[in-house]
Amino acid sequence: MIKGCFVAGALLLLVSSCVWAQDPLPLPERLTTMLDTRFKETKCPGLSVAVALHNQIIFSKASGMADLEQSVPMATVSVQRLASLSKPVTGTIIMGLVEQGKLQLDISVRQYLPELPEAYQKVTLRELLSHQSGVRGYADEVEVLFSTKHYASAREALKAMMGFPLSFEPGTKVEYSSLSFTVAAAAAEAVTGRAFQQLAAEFFSQHDITGLAIDDPYNLVPHRVRGYLVDQSSKMEFNDGRVMAREYLNGTSGEITNAHFYDISNRYPAGGFDASAEDLLAFVVAVGSGKVLKPEMLEKMWTAQSTTDGKKSVFGLGWGVSQWKNTAKMVGMNGLELSTTAFLRYLPERGEGVVVLCNAEGAQKLPELLNDVLDAAMK
Repeated sequence: MIKGCFVAGALLLLVSSCVWAQDPLPLPERLTTMLDTRFKETKCPGLSVAVALHNQIIFSKASGMADLEQSVPMATVSVQRLASLSKPVTGTIIMGLVEQGKLQLDISVRQYLPELPEAYQKVTLRELLSHQSGVRGYADEVEVLFSTKHYASAREALKAMMGFPLSFEPGTKVEYSSLSFTVAAAAAEAVTGRAFQQLAAEFFSQHDITGLAIDDPYNLVPHRVRGYLVDQSSKMEFNDGRVMAREYLNGTSGEITNAHFYDISNRYPAGGFDASAEDLLAFVVAVGSGKVLKPEMLEKMWTAQSTTDGKKSVFGLGWGVSQWKNTAKMVGMNGLELSTTAFLRYLPERGEGVVVLCNAEGAQKLPELLNDVLDAAMK
């Protein structure tokens, strides 16, 4: 996966460069002005932003284009790839199974998946969901990123990756791993007898969650947007330190190009959900309001996990865990894939949240915009 996906989990905060507190306009009008003023500098073909206060969505806006070739405007119902914002969704689904007693966080994952090699004996669901498992599952990250093979289930995708050794002793360090979520979802499939896609759909139906879909390239997904690259000169940086130019674009001209095709079924649980900004934020609000998990499960999921030497990480179980300006607990995630850039921030104690979705890789100044939107909402 692209290095940006790994850095994303750290939930790094930038100092807000703008001060909005003195603006007398109501918050929705201030946010509209902010986004209208700064949309062009993001270089996003299309941009969607949703904001919640006190666990109520009070603002949703779409700008630009969902499909440049067909001249389809972005709308608040437009469905975008969530990239790594899928991990909090999957983490919540897994914790729902833990709550039901179907899965346990701290036993060997081989009890659910006996086909896993002996090296996985020490790997637990807790480590899988907190990026401490050591699961790598590939010889070359590019093969995972550009995969075009279609897998019917996480357990099927598992067959292609489980032969690779773990990169470290489970629990001893944190290394961002998308494929660890494939292993966790395979465990969920084993105990439920459902493919992850079915399991997710049943979970959403059970909790009256609408608008989230699996990014199956062969399925029809209403309002799905097209994904783009807006900076051909940008390099892809990988977790092993490699930097790769976009040689696949040789002979292709234009400031904006269509994104490289990929089939994300090898890692649906880590990056394969689609949703509008508004529907994703509605899901987060439902979780934060206690409508999905019991309080004790929610607390476990949103508690920063520690390695065996006692060092706390920036990850809970599926979610990133941080602080907003050292004043309030914050959970969320960043996402980056070949066709999308995405951000989620949620302050559980205040019921305040922001989702920002851009249908392109290579977008500019989105972290600054994200923090200014959240800053405006907090005042």
